[in-house]
Amino acid sequence: MKMHAHEGNELEQRLRTAFEPDSQAVERVVAAAMRPRSRRPVRLIAVVSLAMILFALVWVYLTHETTPVRAENIRMVYVGTVALFESSDGSSWIVSPDAASQGPIEYPNLIIFEGDKP
Repeated sequence: MKMHAHEGNELEQRLRTAFEPDSQAVERVVAAAMRPRSRRPVRLIAVVSLAMILFALVWVYLTHETTPVRAENIRMVYVGTVALFESSDGSSWIVSPDAASQGPIEYPNLIIFEGDKP
């Protein structure tokens, strides 16, 4: 299909008219582009964000608890120069100045009394 010269100009004119923005829209876009922008909100957001991160790190550091050491109840019984240490899980050690610690013994319910009666 062949276009005539006057048809091309008419078609081009109709397309320009259809796609040309109105003057108010052009003024709004130009005014928004030329308006000076403040960098203050961006800086404020950055400073507040860094402060919050720093606060969170300090809070985690101060509230972080290491694994607590489990305190066992250890009962100590002295008979003369011999000491019997018995833990809550039933392990026992006998220590005396004559010998080194003898480690856990096989009688966890061993009770040593000083004197004639318990």
